[in-house]
Amino acid sequence: MPKTRRRFLAAASATAAAVAAPAIAQSKETEAAGFEEALRAKFADGDVLDWRGGNVKLRKPITIEVTSNLLGPGLDLNGAKLIADFNDANKRAITIRIPARAKNIALRGMKILNGTILAASPAQDAIGLECLTNQSWLYSWKLMNLDIEHFARDGLHFDGSVFEGECHAITCADNGRNGMTFRNNGPIGDIGIVSAIAIFGGQMRKNGNAGIETQSNLPYQEPRDLNISQTYFVENKGPGLLATSGLSMAMGCGFENNGGCGIKLANEGRLFACRASTYKSQPYLVDAFLNGGSMLLDGCRIEGYGGFEGKMKYAKIGGKGSVVLRASGDRSTVDVSNDIAVKVV
Repeated sequence: MPKTRRRFLAAASATAAAVAAPAIAQSKETEAAGFEEALRAKFADGDVLDWRGGNVKLRKPITIEVTSNLLGPGLDLNGAKLIADFNDANKRAITIRIPARAKNIALRGMKILNGTILAASPAQDAIGLECLTNQSWLYSWKLMNLDIEHFARDGLHFDGSVFEGECHAITCADNGRNGMTFRNNGPIGDIGIVSAIAIFGGQMRKNGNAGIETQSNLPYQEPRDLNISQTYFVENKGPGLLATSGLSMAMGCGFENNGGCGIKLANEGRLFACRASTYKSQPYLVDAFLNGGSMLLDGCRIEGYGGFEGKMKYAKIGGKGSVVLRASGDRSTVDVSNDIAVKVV
């Protein structure tokens, strides 16, 4: 059982044994040939595969390349498990890709829904959406009601011109690096940009680095147009959210016992009604470095427990910029350095 606030409030033993991972191999499974054939056929027609064949064991990765305009393809797992068991940490389970050589291609309205994706042996990521050019577009996509666990790198990996997308009720747990990664990527002069991302609910739990991380192949050009609502980040080894270039908004999110802070960001960020708690490992809700930017904390709350009562702070902020605390503590609850102006309202 993890050392969360719930455990302390329930007065459970501090030495309780960790709950074992589910025995994946005991479930009934079908081989992947029929599943892959059906998925490719539906994608080619722009339709959604309504999968009713039960759990599927993937013995090899599935990569679908889109080279002509396509509207509305997808996959509804109807509660089934996809189990990646091809023992290659450099290959992901499912990749949906517009190749960089294909220009003026639009994949719109793709969706993947209602299932569990697990790695039974090393596999890189569960799902990757990829478009490494700014001259094609993978957009207006939706991922919903998915549980993703045990991948060597990321649960979900969004790479390049992958934008205007939504993640609803997705849990990414026990992955080697991040629960989700959003990366600007492509050749210099033609970099695909991740933007207009909305995340609703779900949990990012016990991942090897961050719950969610933004990246770029150009330093300090990471995606920042992320809007995250009511997502819970707990016991990730790094920050719950690592947003190197900042983020648009986090609203109603929870951060508990992540590594060092709930959110690590630069430049800008707005937090509304977020709550953070820790017994020690997460002394700050936010760790920020501003370069002429600003940050807002509005209606946020913090709580230490299990011997850390009264020790947690809202933020550690350096650089040059400003922070506004609205119903989110006072000047004594933030640590600032360099040229940071703090306004309490």
